[in-house]
Amino acid sequence: MSEHRHPLMKYLRSEIMPHRFCPGCGCGTVLNAFVHAVDEMGLDPVRMVCVSGIGCSSWIPSPYFRADTLHTTHGRPIAFATGVKIMRPDLTVVVIAGDGDVAGIGGNHLIHAARRNVDLSVFMVNNMIYGMTGGQVAPTTPRG
Repeated sequence: MSEHRHPLMKYLRSEIMPHRFCPGCGCGTVLNAFVHAVDEMGLDPVRMVCVSGIGCSSWIPSPYFRADTLHTTHGRPIAFATGVKIMRPDLTVVVIAGDGDVAGIGGNHLIHAARRNVDLSVFMVNNMIYGMTGGQVAPTTPRG
């Protein structure tokens, strides 16, 4: 490994870089922005749990980000993240999931986590489609 690596690489699992997202999908850009935010906020990945659901966006935290991660069933990352936060309130809990996980099947979990004011961050990666099912429309797909 080069001794001149980028300082933000300390947050990533370098053995699987560069990322393997499809060109133009945006997940690599979201990963980059997330790593910058973690660094700028001075968050410690050792004290962090990233929770994701199903789909390409759920590969953003794992396997790339160097923190504990929890892959969950479709539409349930916020519910699982709520459980993590209840059991470990000392940890920073972050959900990174797609529009299907957050606005579709997991929409009620988002509403209720907000209503309960659960101390977690939710990042919805909105590609406006269920991309892994061959282009099935999602709740965020524009009409027409």
